[in-house]
Amino acid sequence: MQQMFLGLGAAPPIEITASNATNVDLATVFGADWTENKNKVYIIPSGVTLGATSTSNVAITVTTGMGGNLEIQNSGTVLGYGGSGGSGGYSPGGNTRYHSSYQNNGNAGSAGGHAIDVKSANVTVINNSGGQISGGGGGGGGGGTGQVSDYASWFYVGGHGGSGGQGQGYNGSAGGGSGGGSAWPGGNGGNGGAGGSYGQAGSNGNSGQSVNSGSGQFRGYGGSGGAAGKAIYSSNSQSWTNSGSGTYHGSYT
Repeated sequence: MQQMFLGLGAAPPIEITASNATNVDLATVFGADWTENKNKVYIIPSGVTLGATSTSNVAITVTTGMGGNLEIQNSGTVLGYGGSGGSGGYSPGGNTRYHSSYQNNGNAGSAGGHAIDVKSANVTVINNSGGQISGGGGGGGGGGTGQVSDYASWFYVGGHGGSGGQGQGYNGSAGGGSGGGSAWPGGNGGNGGAGGSYGQAGSNGNSGQSVNSGSGQFRGYGGSGGAAGKAIYSSNSQSWTNSGSGTYHGSYT
């Protein structure tokens, strides 16, 4: 796979083959050769998984200051981290009399993390058949509190909102949202939204239930699902090229 870099009289590129790892910094991997005007190849074989350990990290960072050209040849799996689900709107539930602070919206799910961050120019990503590069799924939004009810001359709070599910990523599968709490005669809390699959946004949480007893008061609204993580992006506006017939989840151009 050296043909991209080999011209007549050209030195062969520096090749490094990956093994299972997390939060890979290619400047550390290539060491002193990173800043040199040398062509470099980073090979991810089939069966190898590189992952991010949080949404603030990425699986592979193409660090700033690279000299020469870099080719990433992926036949393995490169995964961003799934976003956390949003918490549901709080309510004490039961036959608790009304207090305005118990009309609470669900919280938003967090965005999924990215898989590869390209911070230097002259980078080509070849995602071979069987390879996978996936951003993390966004977390599901939390559910809102159920509607406050006026019943028998008293106001009663609704149920608490359910929590949103985790997005799919290096940290595991996508999770479904949990159910909202019941609080008769107030309305039931809204269910939390499901976490997104690889490279997909999380689902919004559900608003709390309206109730028919009495005239009814306020209810909480569901939180927004977290944004999808990207397969490849650049945090400092670099460009790159990509090719191959492998699988991407999330944007990569």
